[in-house]
Amino acid sequence: MLPERGPASAPSANGSGSLTWRVIVDEALPGSANMARDHALAACVRPGAGSVRFYQWAPATLSFGRNEPVTVGYRELLRRHPLMGVVRRPTGGRAVIHDGELTYSIAAPVRTFGALRLAYRKINEGLMEGLRRLGVDATGATGRSLPPDAGPCFLEPAEGEVVVAGRKLVGSAQARIGGALLQHGSLLLTADQEALFPGAPPVGPVTLAEVLGDIPPWEHLVEAFNAGFSSVFGGKWVRSALTEREAALAAELEKRYGSQGWTWRR
Repeated sequence: MLPERGPASAPSANGSGSLTWRVIVDEALPGSANMARDHALAACVRPGAGSVRFYQWAPATLSFGRNEPVTVGYRELLRRHPLMGVVRRPTGGRAVIHDGELTYSIAAPVRTFGALRLAYRKINEGLMEGLRRLGVDATGATGRSLPPDAGPCFLEPAEGEVVVAGRKLVGSAQARIGGALLQHGSLLLTADQEALFPGAPPVGPVTLAEVLGDIPPWEHLVEAFNAGFSSVFGGKWVRSALTEREAALAAELEKRYGSQGWTWRR
């Protein structure tokens, strides 16, 4: 999903190539912990530094966009799957089932890539470069911008999203948090999202398993996308973990993302 239109920001004089990019690889976590960590990384962004985080989810989790209405269909899905988690993201976009996927998040000073739309395109370039390193011919969709009530994320590719032969493979969403940009998204490994729209659409999303016939090992996937982002962004790249400040803020934010008031506020 493209960010909402707004006044363009001038690109930073230094840009992404001057940043030190921290690469954080996490184990699978519940939805509230994952969203709290992404939010904390954005809230703690410092000048000259950005972060790229790779992670998964446990248990399988349904997430809503920040401003997305909760439909009867989503509530029924959760009733049918009582072990599935649920969380509302800090970013926009639409509903996603997080299960059998690689999730990425990027946090950086908001002017790193220029306007938010330029950031969206640049990050998608990094995703497509990572996919090429896995042998996947991915392109950017030529679809339309979609509102928060347009239905599940993978129902239809929006403008610029990553597709293979016209079928959506990666869904992303964005937010500005203070002076930072946060963008995160899901690359479908095996989960096809069918539970969100059973029987439709006639041409649904595609998974990496369908494209490659098999799923590369997790570390191989991380290396491919790490290389894709670093080749497109430039800069210095180092493996890292959450700082004490980020971890403490994530622990506080997890209370919000685990609360009924936040999750069901719309």
